[in-house]
Amino acid sequence: MSKSNLSFTGFVLIIFSSLVYISCGEETIAAKTIQPASLSYREEFDSMQKVIDAGWKAVNLSNPIGATSWQGGNFTVINGKFGPEASGFPANSFRASPNEYAWVNFTCGAGLSFINCWLISPALSMKNGDVISFWTRTREVVSYPDRMQVWLNPTNDGTNVGRNQNETGDFTVLMKGIAEGSTVVQSMDLNPTLTFSAFNKNNFAGSGFPTEWTRFVMTITGLPNGTIAQKHRVAFRYYVKDGGPSGLVSDEIGIDDFDFTSN
Repeated sequence: MSKSNLSFTGFVLIIFSSLVYISCGEETIAAKTIQPASLSYREEFDSMQKVIDAGWKAVNLSNPIGATSWQGGNFTVINGKFGPEASGFPANSFRASPNEYAWVNFTCGAGLSFINCWLISPALSMKNGDVISFWTRTREVVSYPDRMQVWLNPTNDGTNVGRNQNETGDFTVLMKGIAEGSTVVQSMDLNPTLTFSAFNKNNFAGSGFPTEWTRFVMTITGLPNGTIAQKHRVAFRYYVKDGGPSGLVSDEIGIDDFDFTSN
């Protein structure tokens, strides 16, 4: 299987035009934050307008940067290098379309690129002991390995993720969590060695990215005012060295059914 030369002429205009997109730190769409009075929050990514209204933001700092970023899911048939081929995967759950999930792929970088593409949650009223969960996966057949990290901004409710692949800005805490079915708490850095091997729920650092929808659970700890709910954000970082259209790594990943539970 080869990398697909995706054309987003219609796809991006229809779907990603409704998602917040920031290129090189410059925000192009203002977004407000909405959180229920209960403080808990759920995002199924079934409506891109709802995603904007909830305050999600995408920041692409890939080097060199490509033409795309995080957007709506991509489960379709596309024209690849050797003719039509299936692309993507269906959502973990959906109401009307299997494309109802957040999705990013190798075209967020250009040429041989250090992919560094962030998806930042709304500002949520967090305290220690609250729980975040989400589902993620990549393509079923791994031809180009993927990597993703989950970071927390523990000091404020901003979206500063730094200026390049060597910085994380105010997102200074690499979160820890467990995969569903495991009791092993690990750093949320999925497939840091960019291996082709199968995902091991007990060993994130030494195994590949999940190729079927897999749920991860993280408990908030270490906030400075831990017992008082204050606004903070978490961020998903698609992070692949030597990726992009000319790279031997990076393909596509999705996120679905994000839950923040205030305890």
